[in-house]
Amino acid sequence: LLPSVAAPKAEEIGTNIRTFFGAGSPNSVFPPTGHTLMIDGIHLSQRACWHRGTNQIIGLCREHSEPFDLTMNSMESVLKIVEAVHGDSPTCHYGREATVLAIGPYRDHNYHGVPIDQTQTCKSEKGAGFAALLTMTLEQWKIHGEPHSGPALTVSTDGDSVFRDGLFKVLMTRTPDKSGALFLKLSGCSGLNLECGDDDVVIGPDGKHVVKRGATSTRSQEGTLILSTVINRSILTQWLERLPGEIKETVAILIDPADHQNVPRAYKLLKAIITVGADRPAEAPKLNPTDQDIHRSFALVGEMWSAFLDPFLSREMSLSERLASFSKFAHLAFAFYRMHGSSFLSNHLYGDMQALVKSAFFCVARQQELDPEQAFFLYQCGSDRLEEIYAEVRTESRDSNVDALQLSERLSTAADTQGIFDENPQWHQGNIRRSWFGKEADHVNPSYFTGDQRVKHVILSAAWRSGRHAAGAVFAKHGVEFDFEDALAPEDVDFIRPNGGGIYPGISKDKDRSIITPESTAAVPEPSSMIQPDSDSEDEGDEEMPDAEPEDLPHISLEDLLPEVEDQPVTLTPIISTAAPENTSVVRAQTNDWLDYVIDESGTTKRLHKSSILSTLFNSDYRRLEVSRLLRVRCYTKDGGRKLNLNHQEFSGEHSFNVGDIAVALIRTGTRVAAAVVKVTVIEKEKRRLGQIDTEDLGSMESKATITAQPLVLRDTLVVVGDGSPTRKWMWTGEYTKFEPIKGPQSIVEVGTRKALTVKVPGAFLHPLDAEIESVTHFPVSVSDSLRAKHMLHVWAVPHEDFMAVVSTLYASLDSGTVLKLLPKHGNSKTFPYIDSKGVDAFIIDTPTQALTEKALNSEKICCFQCRAFIKPEDARGHVGGHLLKSLRGIVEPNLFERVDKFDPCGFCGRGGCSTDLSGLPTARATPKCTSTCPRAHAFSYGHAKKYSANTPCTNVPIFCTLCLPIPPRKSPAVFWKYSMFAHIQTAHPRFWDESSNKPVDLSQPFALALAISREEMLALGVTIGTSEAPLASTLAPVPRRGEKRTLTDASGSTSTRRRT
Repeated sequence: LLPSVAAPKAEEIGTNIRTFFGAGSPNSVFPPTGHTLMIDGIHLSQRACWHRGTNQIIGLCREHSEPFDLTMNSMESVLKIVEAVHGDSPTCHYGREATVLAIGPYRDHNYHGVPIDQTQTCKSEKGAGFAALLTMTLEQWKIHGEPHSGPALTVSTDGDSVFRDGLFKVLMTRTPDKSGALFLKLSGCSGLNLECGDDDVVIGPDGKHVVKRGATSTRSQEGTLILSTVINRSILTQWLERLPGEIKETVAILIDPADHQNVPRAYKLLKAIITVGADRPAEAPKLNPTDQDIHRSFALVGEMWSAFLDPFLSREMSLSERLASFSKFAHLAFAFYRMHGSSFLSNHLYGDMQALVKSAFFCVARQQELDPEQAFFLYQCGSDRLEEIYAEVRTESRDSNVDALQLSERLSTAADTQGIFDENPQWHQGNIRRSWFGKEADHVNPSYFTGDQRVKHVILSAAWRSGRHAAGAVFAKHGVEFDFEDALAPEDVDFIRPNGGGIYPGISKDKDRSIITPESTAAVPEPSSMIQPDSDSEDEGDEEMPDAEPEDLPHISLEDLLPEVEDQPVTLTPIISTAAPENTSVVRAQTNDWLDYVIDESGTTKRLHKSSILSTLFNSDYRRLEVSRLLRVRCYTKDGGRKLNLNHQEFSGEHSFNVGDIAVALIRTGTRVAAAVVKVTVIEKEKRRLGQIDTEDLGSMESKATITAQPLVLRDTLVVVGDGSPTRKWMWTGEYTKFEPIKGPQSIVEVGTRKALTVKVPGAFLHPLDAEIESVTHFPVSVSDSLRAKHMLHVWAVPHEDFMAVVSTLYASLDSGTVLKLLPKHGNSKTFPYIDSKGVDAFIIDTPTQALTEKALNSEKICCFQCRAFIKPEDARGHVGGHLLKSLRGIVEPNLFERVDKFDPCGFCGRGGCSTDLSGLPTARATPKCTSTCPRAHAFSYGHAKKYSANTPCTNVPIFCTLCLPIPPRKSPAVFWKYSMFAHIQTAHPRFWDESSNKPVDLSQPFALALAISREEMLALGVTIGTSEAPLASTLAPVPRRGEKRTLTDASGSTSTRRRT
């Protein structure tokens, strides 16, 4: 292997490709097949070394070494580089990580990875720099490798953000030719992203990386969000300990994040989650209502991970079945991400999961064109074969660390070793932490699979549809409503861009919680020439190995290397052949191993060996994080010497309060403070997360505990048992309260996030609650049927008298100043505060609520007549417009104090009796100005307000009715607010109203465009849209038929009736 000592050059990469894959090479004798380009990083011992084959200095970063002459022909050039690296203002740095590029074929024999380049980096490179390297490598492969071995189908890297950014810049730039076979095969896969790079190359993440990161994300403190239910580390621990054969110690090992690179441990954790979610009819009746809900979420996430793991590890599945399972996984993940965004899984992990599925379908489609008789093995997708090479590099000698020179020497040997093991897998003892199952040998290889893996038997569109059907069956089984066709209706929405708008979660700037970046514990400073911390790569080959070198090295000067007795210089014959491959400009130097060094003013010289010169002049002051032998004899483990705390204090009985328990808590929303029933998801005390806490630490103003919880949606219900009298109880509807953002409109992505579904409550304002359990049969049929579909037969119930007693006893005497100081603010909610059967807010804490109301009134805000929210006067039109649009669509808002006027509501206040007019004429080019008699009228830009935007979504503005004749002395027709115009046309101009479609017809184009209401506007204002009535920008919204009664369901599940007149 010819390494790149500075920035990689096309000639260097091309030379290596011709050496290993060109005409006459061992790989050129096999039939052409698809290949994957694997790129990954590996840590280096930071040293400058002499590469004898090219007579150059190796070990410096590619980002900054290009301007320098790295050839060791004179001492002057060497000293310039020393000054650049170790001077007062360093302009070049040591390579702290090597980027290795390797090629691996997709086939059932000789499939090992072969390195084609090695280049060093100081980690300052950005996505554009990596994109240039990637483009150059793919071009060189097309020229020198593809004619003899076959095309590149995918490019695989680890989770490094710079790599991912570069991949998107190169491999997401176009779509396949629509007249080509590839497009025809994949266009039937609705939702599959078809973006690729030149020559149809796509991004191909590694399956084991996804498994490791999925396990890391699941056992993180934040956890995952499934169907509005939080599953974090504490909840996961509780459920894993319930599994047969599991004990506290084994569960602690599974959820411990320390060894996050351990593939078998990650696999076992995901399999355990699948087991937790499996159907166990005998145990279902023993679960309390919130446990039923949590088990349902485990079942769904278990279905998703099972659909991902089976294609890699099932022996019997055919290739078609594996792709169908991948499709099922992709559909489930897409639905969960649409529901909860990055609260489900991190943006980057979601993007990589979908890219992996996409690459599998692309590869099979292209392999069908190359050779339909060949088999394709999904486990070969990704960069795992490069990881195998790294494992050999690390274990090739007793020194598991390598510098740039040692790495270049070991890479070729490691690749040869892997080729031997590919032919004789029974010889390979394997790497336990890299195997799937944690056994000595990883038996997942082509001979492991017994099902039909030939690509000619695969119909890609059928496999994709099968996966969608399977995902729909999972949702139907668990009572989840999700319409894939409706979600994928916009042209810019697919599984890689789940929310459209040209936004790719995979390249989000958010922190990726699925990757753990180890914090350095070094006791010595970093060298001054290092300018950036390690990457966020979670690659196993990236791990820094312990070193046995001494802590302190004595200073050695160049003179110390001069011999006391004159030595005779020796010129060695180069080990590597100096003959360059045919047709290449890369020449390996005819090397002299020595350089002359002037030792006095008379010009006397001595000859020094080039390696000795570099080892003396380039002293990086680099230190290891630990000394392996000393730690080993002190019994430190590979997990960093940490011992799991399995003897923490536990509480039981009446004094124990656990994660998952039910409690009453105070919540501040808008201008109200009210009591809610919550399910606890996190217990924190003094910055430590606990699984349980003593009840004495709750309910006291001295409490240092903080509780994170999910408020339950409760419904005021009369419960009749037998022939007894009805009892008033507050029953859980199976839903959790969702809060809007405090500032700004809530986006579609924010609706189901963790932030919208959880609250933080100081322990002083939370009290354990001994709730009852009631059958769902006490609910109306529509609600009980919905709960049964979710496999919930019982729900929590709190007797009204008990609830009132808790509120009056514990909260009535609280100091309002203390409450407002300690309680966090939350946005408004449609289901909180609770509403009793008479439509009145329940369990309001009067004193702090009154203080908030007075504070809001003193801030010069106005109170909305409909919802009592305090808003800025200039926001009245946009805020009231939301109430008007919901009324137009027949949506009943359950928490309103006052309904909007039925006949001619004002756009500023929602009431009747206000007169609004426009200046000018309908045909005038000048922008009209609005005047109104409403006391809440405010100035606004008419031209800006009539157009939808994310910040001001409401387009309810006064407009002329061009169907009306001017009434003298006016020269212009009547003016109505846009949202009210539909009722006006329906009643005053019935010939322009179509009863069958329930929309205006035969309107002039300007008038129709003025009335258009976009999908985005409706969603932004809180109007849900069904597939049968989803208006786009070019259509008009239907309204209730004249005189027609409509039965409507509000957010809490109750029904009401309205008549449009």
